[in-house]
Order: sequence, then C-alpha cells, then structure tokens
Amino acid sequence: MTLGYFCAIGIAIVFMLYMDGQIGVMMLSFLLLMPVVSGIMTWLVRRSLTVTLELPDTGAKQKQVSAVIRVQKDTPLPLPFLRMQLTADSHFLPLNPGAAPLPEKPLEGAGGLLRYRAAMRKWNRIRRRQLTPDTLPLCVSMGIEREAEYRIALTPRFCGSGVVSLHDMRLGDFLAMLNLRVKQPDPQKLLITPEIPELKANSSLFRSVSTAVAAADEETEATPNHSASAMPGYDHRDYIPGDSLKRINWKLSSKRRHLMVRQDEPIALARLSVVLDFRRSTLYMPDAVRLAQEEQLIETALGFLMLCAKYGYPCQLCYANEQAAWSSIAIDDGEQLAVEAVTLLRGGFRPAESLASLTVLPPALQQDSGSVLLYITHTASEDTAAALEQASALLYLLVPEQTAERTAVPKNAALWLVTPDRSLLQAGGEM
Repeated sequence: MTLGYFCAIGIAIVFMLYMDGQIGVMMLSFLLLMPVVSGIMTWLVRRSLTVTLELPDTGAKQKQVSAVIRVQKDTPLPLPFLRMQLTADSHFLPLNPGAAPLPEKPLEGAGGLLRYRAAMRKWNRIRRRQLTPDTLPLCVSMGIEREAEYRIALTPRFCGSGVVSLHDMRLGDFLAMLNLRVKQPDPQKLLITPEIPELKANSSLFRSVSTAVAAADEETEATPNHSASAMPGYDHRDYIPGDSLKRINWKLSSKRRHLMVRQDEPIALARLSVVLDFRRSTLYMPDAVRLAQEEQLIETALGFLMLCAKYGYPCQLCYANEQAAWSSIAIDDGEQLAVEAVTLLRGGFRPAESLASLTVLPPALQQDSGSVLLYITHTASEDTAAALEQASALLYLLVPEQTAERTAVPKNAALWLVTPDRSLLQAGGEM
C-alpha cells in the first residue's frame, strides 16, 4: 500500500508538470494531506483506546468457554485497523489447527557454539513470523460506536491453570502507512477443573493400602466412640476385600446377611497420607505431553482419595499451595474433595526452582513411623529418592507409566505406575 501511494504521488507530479497544473496541484495536495489526516486521527484514537481480555474463573474439560475481547474508546473518531494475536497455552485445544507447528527448538551446544547460536537466531525469526496452532490472528475496526465486544470460543482439554493472552497488538491507519503499538492487557487464567475417575475398590493398591492402615491401627490402642449412655458404640460399613477380619462384627453381619466392618479407627484417620509433589519434571517433552502426564497424576490422586472416603478410610492430602508452602487437609467426604480439587489446582505443577524452599516431605510426616504414605510425583530424582528413604512411614511411590524408567526409586518404597486411563499398575506386577 505504501509503495502504491508513493507511485500515485509521482503520477500527480507528472500530471501537474505536463498536463494540467491546477488539477495536478489539487491531486498532489489531496495525496499529501490524506496521510497527515489519517495519522492524526489514528494517533487520537490510540490515546483513548483500551483493550481488555476477560475469562470466566473456572471451566470444565471439553466444554467450550468464551474469551471476551472488549475494545473501548473515548472518542467518536473511527478506529482504523487493530491487529492482534490471541494465544492460548497447551491446556486448550488449538485455536488455529491449520497452522504448521514450530520446528523443534535447537538443542543447546549441538554442533558447536557458533552453529547453535545461528540455529537459535533462525528459530527465533521463525517464531516471530510464523503463526502456530496455539495462536489466532485477529483484525478489528470500529465506526463511531464507543465500545465493541468480540467472543472467541476456547475448548479446555487438560485440567489446571490455563493461560490466555493478547500480544503483538498494533494499530494501523486507513492508508496502512502507520503501525502504532497498543498497550497489551494482562494475561488471564482459567481454572480448568479435573474429572475425578471412579477407581475400583478391588484394585491391588487399594487392598494393599487398606490392609496396611488396618494393621497399623491394630498396633495402636484405639479409642472407640461413646454413645450418650457412655457405652462404647461403633459405626459400621460394608466389608471390602482387604479389610482386617478382626474388625468384622459377626453378630451384626449374621443379622444383615452380609459382612459388616467396625469403623473404630480414629487413629487411622491420620495414618493414611497422600502427598502430591508439584515439582515439574526437568525431562524434555512437548507441553501437551507434559500436561497430559501431570493430569494423570492429579486425577488419579483425587480418584484414590474419593475411593478412600467412600469406603471409610478418610486421609489427609498434602500439597504445595500457591504461596509455595505445604498445605494439609483431612479429606472426609466427596464434596469436600471437590472443593479442595479446585484449591490445589490454583498452584498446580510448577518449575522446581519455585519450590526450592520446600522439603520433599511435610515436616509432620517425616518422623511419623506409624503412617502409610502415598507419594505421587512426575519423576523422582536421585535427591528426592534419598530424602524419601529417610521417611519412617510405609511408602508407596506413584509415577506416570511413561516416566517409570527414568525414576529413581527409594529402597523402602513400592513403585506403582499411573496409566493414561487412570489405572494403577504395580511395577513388575499386576493391576
């Protein structure tokens, strides 16, 4: 457009000199005045322009939500052309699935320092120019109205804290000769809630954990509940495989014609602990693959907690909160777990550097010799394994099946693998 405009000015000059001077002067004046007028109008609009990005607080997986782009100006002057790019991270389905993905980032030091730097410069040029599947180009304009709203559909695919942002915002004039930067709104986050899977009570891990909890409780003096008459009374539930036979109420079972188990285990409530290690693995993998594996861990942990609460094994959940401090809460029922699931996702998995001040285990669990501990992590490093070996609890280590070969296993731990379908498989054994 700019080259064509200069050609038009040249034609006007030729017309003025060799054909009709008066008309040529009028044409030339018009062509020279228009960029000035267009530039002034664009500059005035830019001063009064405000762009905001809004997202709902939470959303469910595979259910569309809308990113609202609101453009406001405090002048009746028309808005020429506002170009921007909307980017959603890998928590969402691609906004622009037809775009080619970026080539793999060069490996540091590959081919020598000079070749690596040249490859990085080339890769950065491609990244700035090439649209990726996660980026959607937008161009909007407005007339005399003061406000306009645009809605872009997003589809969450992984639970966690998804980030949506507007960037590379530029305001062009009517003649496409100016290209003014516009202040970008802050990135917005959407908390994508997990789907809590329904794990089976006859799974090997649940049978093993419930047996270990019952055995630990039997080694400790339990204090039964007392009724209003000061006589000891017990709550009961249905028997599930793995429960200790010593806890069966045979008299009540004969009356109800199926096995009933006493819930006289107040000490056991604090003996089963699930620790979610939110340190992000340093293993190289695409973002979508990493998020899928982290989601496996989160949803499987929630499913196991729901199973424990359902069958009378309330336990405590420990995780690193938003302030990078250990947070612990006793899970007694499903509704409480659903609320806590939203809370823990606000921090979620993050780089290990941001959690460097945390110990591998919460202090309260480090010396608890009578507890049963499920430690859930993406990949356990040598340092993590060494720290877990100092724990006195009965330890179960849970990692994604895909990272098992690169996981350091503590000597005192039983390794269990979390499969993509949220099943639990003992390393070298059966489900």
